[in-house]
Amino acid sequence: MKVVGFSVPSTLAREVEQVAKEEQRTKSELFREMFRVYQRYRRQKDRDEDRWVMNLIAKAKEEQKKAPLHPHEVVRELKDLGREVAAEAKKRGIAQKDVNRIIYESRKRWASS
Repeated sequence: MKVVGFSVPSTLAREVEQVAKEEQRTKSELFREMFRVYQRYRRQKDRDEDRWVMNLIAKAKEEQKKAPLHPHEVVRELKDLGREVAAEAKKRGIAQKDVNRIIYESRKRWASS
């Protein structure tokens, strides 16, 4: 084990102490479990973001098969798609750096499959 120290607001410290007492656990046990739950949340969020990006790509491919576009239409569509993706990403709280990371990680998984 390694001791890790960090600061929290006093109100949060009191709440943690209260929950630990109610559950008859140590604060360390509580924080370890909170971190494990947070890790699961992040993994699920990453999978959801990956699915969202993959669905966008699949829809674009399907539309192109059904009705191929002329080059100038492709440029216009890409600009429109960029605006839509940016708006949806903003709505979901996904930053540009996250989009790049999602794409990079997806490509890495595809390459290893």
